[in-house]
Amino acid sequence: MNKTLIACGLGILLLAAGLPVAYLSWPARTSASVAIAEGAAIGGPFELRDPTGRTITEQTFRGQWTLMFFGFTHCPDICPTTLTRVAAILRTLDQQAGQLQPLFITLDPERDTPEILSDYTRHFDPRILGLTGTPEQIDAISDAYRVYARKVPMGDAYTLDHSAVMYLIGPDGELVKHFTQQMDTDAMAREIADALPRSAGDHQ
Repeated sequence: MNKTLIACGLGILLLAAGLPVAYLSWPARTSASVAIAEGAAIGGPFELRDPTGRTITEQTFRGQWTLMFFGFTHCPDICPTTLTRVAAILRTLDQQAGQLQPLFITLDPERDTPEILSDYTRHFDPRILGLTGTPEQIDAISDAYRVYARKVPMGDAYTLDHSAVMYLIGPDGELVKHFTQQMDTDAMAREIADALPRSAGDHQ
């Protein structure tokens, strides 16, 4: 009896000791918010294209605020919910919204053509700009922004498991804030409004 209890106790101690090691060994990409909280560098050079075929790089929006989100048009819940929230934020910002460019970057370039992206984002708000690129270009920007994405087979098709973080990028191209799905939409709108200049001549 005592030996059994001792063995169980040792097992619990070993398990408890091993959990932190196992946790630390998980890939950092699986949690964008954790990576950001630990001060990892977010952002970097990228090259994508918009629905008109125009090349978009990290320099395109220099001098302007951007709100960036990664997803895909076949997404059943998180992406449409997030873009609905982005549209609500734009309405709340009112005139300040003119200083903010929302970007929806596809993680599914195989299916999300520029035309499909344009129709999709327009459904939520015409001010949201959809961006795509080659698989290599999407991988590069996903890595730069610590975005996790993984294909999940579904019969003859597939879906994507991906992180869901919105990034507020300042005019200098640096990350200012990030927002998780748990944050209230009104609270996000307030934080973005506080970060944006109050007028065109007000530089923060």
